[in-house]
Amino acid sequence: MLVAAIICFLLFALLSTLPFMMMLGSSSATQAADDAHDRAARELTERKRQEQWRAADAYNRRLAASGQPVLGKIVDPFTASNSEETSMTKDYMHQLTLPADGVMSIIRYPRLGISLPVRHGTDLATLARGAGHMYGTSLPVGGINTRTVISAHTGLADKVMFDKLDGLGGRAKKGDIFYLTTLGKDLAYKVIDIRVVDPGDFSQLRIVKGRDLATLLTCTPYGVNTQRLLVTGTRVKIPFPAPPVSRAGRDLSWLWWVLGISLVWLVMIAVAVALWRRARPVHHRGKHAA
Repeated sequence: MLVAAIICFLLFALLSTLPFMMMLGSSSATQAADDAHDRAARELTERKRQEQWRAADAYNRRLAASGQPVLGKIVDPFTASNSEETSMTKDYMHQLTLPADGVMSIIRYPRLGISLPVRHGTDLATLARGAGHMYGTSLPVGGINTRTVISAHTGLADKVMFDKLDGLGGRAKKGDIFYLTTLGKDLAYKVIDIRVVDPGDFSQLRIVKGRDLATLLTCTPYGVNTQRLLVTGTRVKIPFPAPPVSRAGRDLSWLWWVLGISLVWLVMIAVAVALWRRARPVHHRGKHAA
């Protein structure tokens, strides 16, 4: 009975803390991947960075002129109904491909501790690994007549993505600053609008003439996910009003997670040791009486 009780206590500690330990581990691995991509991007020659940037800027101008005919799902070139759709898809997939690690940008929201790689598209496989760039919206290089949309999950059991936009103790606020780092260049956006829309409402994701916007998209309410949360920022200058990324405020809430996990394990281990010690004299008395 004693051994069974101790095992139950330890299993409780494991089951209650495992999701948070997995989230911390995932966040650490994601941060390492972001840093590796950023270093690789900054190590590219200036010529290669400029070529990629100019191509992405030209893509954005074409997109704005086209009226954004497709928003969301990337058209499969093998099932596309016409050559124009195929051409659009191929054009998109050839943008921002350096460094060759599959990452086009990094989204950072320092106050909420968000740092995720951004890849092409928003399919399930992409969003399982980080954030995705919504096809049919502007590439994350900024400029007039652009609106880039970055999407990520909320409420996964083992990963922290956009959870803190409105969950896990965090919440986006107007006036916050978030950053997109593309080809080693940091772009800063100040949050000006936060709204909840229906899943099929794409009207708030379109380019606004004369503006340079970025929208973060995730599911809401937390754990229910029946609607979509849109956090939109307008481009601002660095170092004022937006500080450089290295000097932006940092989220230290993960320390509370570490403290909570540690406390749970300490309490459970202490209880298990107390039970074990309390039971030992009984066994000794029984042997002595015999």
